[in-house]
Amino acid sequence: MRSALRTSIVTAALAGALLAPAATALAAPAPQTTAGAAATGSVSDDDRYAGEPVYIGEGLVAVLRNKAEGPEAWIRAVGPDWKPGDDYMVRVVAVVDRTHPALTADGLQLKLTKADTAAPVLVVTTDGVAKSYPLPKGRTGPVCGTEAKQVALGGALLADVSMSTAGPEVTIRTDVTDNWRHLDRTFPALPASDGIIARIVNPSGAAPTFEWKAQGGDTPLGHTSFPALPKGCKPDYKVTEDRGADEPAPKPTPSTTATAAAKPATPVSVKPVADVKPQTGAQTSVVPQGGVAAGAEIAAEDTGSTTTAALGAGLAAVLAAIGAAFLIRRRAQR
Repeated sequence: MRSALRTSIVTAALAGALLAPAATALAAPAPQTTAGAAATGSVSDDDRYAGEPVYIGEGLVAVLRNKAEGPEAWIRAVGPDWKPGDDYMVRVVAVVDRTHPALTADGLQLKLTKADTAAPVLVVTTDGVAKSYPLPKGRTGPVCGTEAKQVALGGALLADVSMSTAGPEVTIRTDVTDNWRHLDRTFPALPASDGIIARIVNPSGAAPTFEWKAQGGDTPLGHTSFPALPKGCKPDYKVTEDRGADEPAPKPTPSTTATAAAKPATPVSVKPVADVKPQTGAQTSVVPQGGVAAGAEIAAEDTGSTTTAALGAGLAAVLAAIGAAFLIRRRAQR
């Protein structure tokens, strides 16, 4: 009897040993591979935007550059107390270059003269008085942008309409403050919440136009064309004729997809289970035409179920061994 008891205890211990790895696998979460954090570093843009700062009035400086990018004058808001040696890497108000050779910022008229030469000059006009600021010497190059055309929108609103190789551009401003809104190919129209109509019609086309309505009542829409690019300059985007702002969308035409959807679906022939003959050899799954093999939709669950089943089988073995040991001991005591 003692030998049988020892055998039962050994059996229970063995079952427990077999069961332990499965229980540990269930209890321990699966290791997860996480993407490493991308290396970050602070890269200074001073070399790209640094230049010779000159105060041009109205709390603005023009940072003059003429390097690989060509002649540039970055207009930055530094405040009226700025003096040479102070920091000038602050908010950008405008950029004057060969693509945007003339514009207005905070009431100042800015123009890059001799822009196609190696020695361009920035001319700033305030209240009819012009002052020149020579840029560093560089390389010659074509001027592929137009001077801004001023358009009165009504009330206190004005618009600078220009064209560059990037497409049509409109800067909306008032006669006393700096730029209010900017429109281009990527943002061609103001939202309705702005309270006025201002939009570029056919922004990627060969002849875009700007239209607006800044006053209520029966005031009609205003229209103006954009200046043409200088000779020899081409857009750096694909010219496509877009639908006009007020032009209704074209009616949909029947397509092969709609035609196919209108046809009745071909019935799927499913062979009844009763007609499947039992197999004596290796079993082959019977897949109905257009269907999925039986049990395929739960195949993903079988992997987890295998471990659970092993846990249940091991537990049953432990309980059976303990019960057998208990009965043997009872009989030995009689």
